Amino acid sequence: MSLTTTYKLDKPYYYECFDESLPYSKGAKPKYFLLLLLVCLGLFSIYAMDDHYLGTFLIMVGVLECVAFYYRRPWWVTRQMFSRASGSQVTLEFTDEAISSSNHYKNHTLTWSEITAITKTPRGYLIHHKHGMQYISSSVLTDDMLDFINKKATQ
Repeated sequence: MSLTTTYKLDKPYYYECFDESLPYSKGAKPKYFLLLLLVCLGLFSIYAMDDHYLGTFLIMVGVLECVAFYYRRPWWVTRQMFSRASGSQVTLEFTDEAISSSNHYKNHTLTWSEITAITKTPRGYLIHHKHGMQYISSSVLTDDMLDFINKKATQ
């Protein structure tokens, strides 16, 4: 059995990928320990070592980390939009052996044995494997594909 669909890698799709994957990723929470460490080392450098340049630098790195956390969504989407694959059509195929995706720039296949878990999110599915996660939006899948994924997820 082979089920095939196509979709476009555009900005709304990337935003959906980020939003649906974030709660399951390591970047969902700020790095509080790192921020506290940078500020403490910065204050120690300023007051105990009397090195204002090093202290200011460490505190500013902490501020930069806060800014990076705050703007992580638009930064990730912008990086994806600058990739070669942005704007291309992706062909997604489900077979009994694997999930395959291909466009002009890359072909990727995940066998069902490589998949460790399938998580249903409000707008799609997260496919977990040993190298990370892949997101598939329900909006690009047909009813037969949704049934097929649900059946594979319960096996």
